[in-house]
Order: sequence, then structure tokens, then C-alpha cells
Amino acid sequence: MKFHLRRLDREVTDQKALKQLLGYQQYFVMGMADAGEPYVVPMGYVYDEENNTVYFHCAKEGKKVEFLKKNPRVWGAVVLDKGVQGGACVNFYASAMFSGKVEWVNNPAEKRKIMALFAERLSKDVAGVKDRLEKLFGAGDAATASVLFGRIKIDELTGKRSTEMTVEKLRELTS
Repeated sequence: MKFHLRRLDREVTDQKALKQLLGYQQYFVMGMADAGEPYVVPMGYVYDEENNTVYFHCAKEGKKVEFLKKNPRVWGAVVLDKGVQGGACVNFYASAMFSGKVEWVNNPAEKRKIMALFAERLSKDVAGVKDRLEKLFGAGDAATASVLFGRIKIDELTGKRSTEMTVEKLRELTS
């Protein structure tokens, strides 16, 4: 069933601005379900705009993994919240919501690529982060064997904003 936003004046339809917001934030909330039981969890991630894909990492076992094995369909959400502005009773925010299917990444070369994306995202000292990851996990394929990465190829991306958060302001804040 397809729904539409009730307040169309707050809808963000500019896909470039939504993708910019996804690239700007560091955490998203992932919603999933198993046999009618909902579960949401905040996750660190990187957004690969070229492939319109969100990557995350997690432990190889646990509630999230069990839910996703049974039902890989998810919704994700990121929020840019600048709080109440100028004493007005208006929250200055924008959000991006997306859906997709989680696939587990098994290819060691792709895992190394994702680790590099995380290193670039986490620090300006990419070499230092890569060195630390190598110390923690080892080098080469051994480094990727102990890490579970999920890939969410986005198939729907929507957004909402406060009236005061124009698309231009959203782009400015996330550039």
C-alpha cells in the first residue's frame, strides 16, 4: 500500500537534497519486523551516493541479524534537527526516510571497499583509521572475515521538513 504525505507543503521531493542529507549524517534508525514484532535500532553507516546504497556493520549474531534473516525488508530514517530557532515555537528540522532490502556482503574485496568508506567517513586521518582497523582485525582478507556488513540498496527515498527549513537551507547545512 502506498501512502502520501499529509502535509505536502513539508515534503522534500528534491532527491539531490535528500541524498546530501544521507551523506551528511552518521547514524540512521533502522526499522524491521519479524512475524508482526517490530524492532528499531540506531546504526552507524556510510552512504554510497554513486550506488544509492547504505552500508552498515554489526555483530555476526544477535536480534538484529535474526530479524533480518527472516525478513530483510527495512525502513531507515535520518534526521537533521537544529532545534527551536529564534525563540519561536518551531523546530528547524529535515528528515530522509528510505526503504530497501538488506543483503549481507560476503566478498572480501567489497568488504575492504566498505571499510575504506567507513575510514574516510570517520576521520580526516584515513591512514590512521585504516592502521587501527588493521591492528584490530588484521590485514587482507583476515581483516574482513570477522566483520559483518549489510548493504541496503535504496528503492524509495522520501523526505519531510519543517516549513522554515527550505531545500536551499537543507543543502547549505549538509554541504
